[in-house]
Amino acid sequence: MGVANLIPGVSGGTMILAMGLYTEFIASVADVTAFRFSRRRLQFLAVLGLFAAGTIVGLAGVILYLLFHHTVAMYSLFIGMTLGGAPLLMKLLRPIRSDVVVAAVAGLGLMVGVFMLRETGQMPHNTGMDFVSGVVGSTTMVLPGISGSYMLLVLDQYDRVVGTIEELKEAVKGRDMQQLGGVLRIVIPVGLGVVVGIVALSNALKFLLHRYERVTIGVLLGMLIGSVLGLWPLGRAPSEDALGRRDLSELVSFAEQHGILLADVETVAGVSAEILGGWSQRGKTGYGAGSIAMAGVMVVVGFCATSMLSRRGASFGHASA
Repeated sequence: MGVANLIPGVSGGTMILAMGLYTEFIASVADVTAFRFSRRRLQFLAVLGLFAAGTIVGLAGVILYLLFHHTVAMYSLFIGMTLGGAPLLMKLLRPIRSDVVVAAVAGLGLMVGVFMLRETGQMPHNTGMDFVSGVVGSTTMVLPGISGSYMLLVLDQYDRVVGTIEELKEAVKGRDMQQLGGVLRIVIPVGLGVVVGIVALSNALKFLLHRYERVTIGVLLGMLIGSVLGLWPLGRAPSEDALGRRDLSELVSFAEQHGILLADVETVAGVSAEILGGWSQRGKTGYGAGSIAMAGVMVVVGFCATSMLSRRGASFGHASA
């Protein structure tokens, strides 16, 4: 779940569902947030939460690095991993009837709307948006098929929020109180949003899955399929936050790799501006045959990885039951 929640387009909820533990997860979160405690619920959430949090902290820098230097390959992998969760949800919906089809179309339409919202303009980066990011990220990360990291990407908050994890580690390690204070101004509202989102969604989802299970899963299936829209284009321009977290030599190497000519600048801000300015012209060249082939391979790899996990998880769930 920790790895999945770092990757835009891949749902932590899908990973838990694939392992046959989703119902227990939702029930545990709903009970604990409603102050109904039991030893079993607390143990389950403690183990899951500790390992997920440790993975997020440990791998945040790695994911950001790969997204920056291998954008096409990584987003192709994300598309495959996202679509790999669809067979599992479709299996839960058999036999497929008209109510499920309508629900899936509604979910797809919702994600198309989110995608269009992203294309209409730039999202702000402020405390209010940090809180919204926490709410959206937490609610979607527990939904099968809907990625919290993907929604942060749609809201143009992914590099800001995930990059802050790396900055927090650096501030604590270096005991830099000034840097720590700046990081906490982002971490605290995001954290509050996460708590609010989890409390609200877990109880609502427990009710919906109990009363309207097939329709709810149908909506989730449509949202999963529609979520790949936001992962396109594969070779998107890097964000200002992503560029600002790289050193000068890394940025120069990145520009050379993508055929962007640089002026005689010697600062991170200067090179970042040159890269963003030259990206649109560079984008007109399109993708080469090698990039297209690699993208296809990575889509297949991602799809097979999630599908295999789903099948093994279903077997594990049956065996443990």
